[in-house]
Amino acid sequence: MDRTFHQRFSPASACGILAFALLALYLFWVKNALAGCCLAAVVVVMIERIIHTTYVFSHNGNEEMLVINKGRFSKTKHIRINDIVKCRKMSTGFGLSQYILLQCGHKTLVSVQPDNADAFIAEIKKRQATQE
Repeated sequence: MDRTFHQRFSPASACGILAFALLALYLFWVKNALAGCCLAAVVVVMIERIIHTTYVFSHNGNEEMLVINKGRFSKTKHIRINDIVKCRKMSTGFGLSQYILLQCGHKTLVSVQPDNADAFIAEIKKRQATQE
């Protein structure tokens, strides 16, 4: 059975969107339309990425997979659940945003920001236990 988690809308991402939107508005105000349009496009991509990012646990043949889809403008990433060695909660500077750092294999690190971090970690552990 598939389980889907959506990305958390953190205060840091809200501040980033607001800052770029205000800068784009200022550039339009001072009649610098080309730079304003570029920043408006950046704001649209940021909003689209936050809204459409999903983390899906699915069953693909004999193995469990974590499918990370970060919106229409980026590639989908597939991670085998058994490849996840360690998962831990982390926070950014000043505690504005929290994320989960997944260690996949020896050198690969993947950062995810699911809406419900505890349920996400529990789902990983549950699916790893059923695979063994």
